[in-house]
Amino acid sequence: MKKAQTVPANCTACRLSGTRTNVVPGNGPSRSKILFIGEAPGRDEDLRGEPFVGSAGKTLNQALADLGVSREDVYVTNIVKCRPPGNRRPARDEIDACVGYLCAEVHRAGPSVICLLGQTVARELLGHNGKMSDIVGEVVDAKICGSDVKCVVAYHPAACLYRRANFDSFRESIAMGLKLAGIEGGRPQ
Repeated sequence: MKKAQTVPANCTACRLSGTRTNVVPGNGPSRSKILFIGEAPGRDEDLRGEPFVGSAGKTLNQALADLGVSREDVYVTNIVKCRPPGNRRPARDEIDACVGYLCAEVHRAGPSVICLLGQTVARELLGHNGKMSDIVGEVVDAKICGSDVKCVVAYHPAACLYRRANFDSFRESIAMGLKLAGIEGGRPQ
């Protein structure tokens, strides 16, 4: 997988640069029909410099594998590129500092579908301030970083770790996104 090189390894655009181990850019194919956006890197991601490689990443990989899709065939990133201390939600100024990097990834990958993983991402990119259960599984036409895309809202894979009952909904949302992107059973249609 290729790492996006838009965010410099020595980035100091926000205070997260003082507490991180590594910048965590997105990765996946240079062009991808579907892009997954999470909230922020966790401990494992911070240590390795790659997105979704910890427990939440294993949950995402499992859902993709269940649907016949390889992780290497999709682009995965986060709104912010550095781990917030204690895995707290990223603050407004931290998100604002990274939005240009996220937009560069969206433009480079050129997805027709973006899967928004979790409440923070749905709030930041769609303006949804309600409960996740009200929007999970919804398909929303949106303008993300200036691009018109279909967005599918899913629970964050970490939510499946804390509440196993969320996994079926998570996998169904992923399946919906893949189908909208023309990817079924691991093959573009």
